[in-house]
Parts: sequence; structure tokens; C-alpha cells
Amino acid sequence: MTIEDTVELLLEQLGFDVFDNPHLHNTPKRMAEMLKELTTPEEFEFTTFKNTDISHMVTVKAIPFHSLCAHHVLPFYGKAHVAYIPDGVLCGLSKLARTVKYFSRGLNVQEEMTEDIKNYLVEKLEDPVGIGVVVEATHLCMVIRGVETPGLTTTSAMYGAFLDANKGAREEFLSLVRNGG
Repeated sequence: MTIEDTVELLLEQLGFDVFDNPHLHNTPKRMAEMLKELTTPEEFEFTTFKNTDISHMVTVKAIPFHSLCAHHVLPFYGKAHVAYIPDGVLCGLSKLARTVKYFSRGLNVQEEMTEDIKNYLVEKLEDPVGIGVVVEATHLCMVIRGVETPGLTTTSAMYGAFLDANKGAREEFLSLVRNGG
């Protein structure tokens, strides 16, 4: 049985006639393609460069993303803010956005997705001085069902200097996120 067949069966079980309603004729195919697209991460090469003298924070803010909630398979979407303090290597700035996009594809729990982004960057940036990740999202599973209340869910994951309040990196990063720069 294909994904398309399964979607067709699901729609029929919900009481929709995919054969008599002209709007539903290709819905199983379109829905199967959409689910594959939203759950398949795009592979990319995480390019790094030798760091010769950069020791300050590098921040990319407001990286847009969308994902699917693992509990209800409904979208959640928002923006991620990522910062790092390099040690031995720097990365191409687009790699931070690609990392967010990569981990947002699939069935996710926002808290775990935030941690996954941080852990991946720790590895790829070869144990940097610090990493900060803040993810802000609206979850349609809360907006259109259940409690039916909009809201913004914020999660964060920190590493290295971002964990040490005395070093100031955490406060600098969170200030940049809050105040726009």
C-alpha cells in the first residue's frame, strides 16, 4: 500500500468521497507529496573555515522555519535565533540557517528540535567557545484544536560560554534576540 493509498483510505474513513468530489480527485497524491516534502530533511554540506582571529559572537537572527508537531501532525512555525563564539573554525553564515531548516523537517517536538540544532552545531563547529539557540513558534495544534488559544512557545538551548552567567555571552545573545540588535 502506498502513502497515496493510505491517504485515500484516511479521507474515505473520515467520510469524504474522493471520487465524487472534483476537489478531492488528486488530494491523496498532493497530500502524500506534501507529507514527504515536510518530513524529508534537505542534506547539505556544513562548510567550515579555519578561524585565525575571531573571538566575538556571531549571530543570525529570525531564521524562518516550519515543522510538523509529532503529537498531532499539525504545523508549527516561527523563527530561530542562533549564535556561536568560534574557537578553531568559522562556518558559512548560511549553514546556520540550513541547520535550522534541516532539523525542522520531520515530525518534531520543539524542545527536542532546539536541542538537536545546538548539539549538531557543537559537533560541526568543533567544540566552539559557546552556542546559543532560541526558537520561537506558533503551534497550530494549540491554535485550531484543543485549547484553541494562540501563543508563542519559546525554547532555548545553550552550550559553553552561554551557560556561564559570569561570561556575559548568554545575556548578550538574549538581549540581541529581545531588542532586535
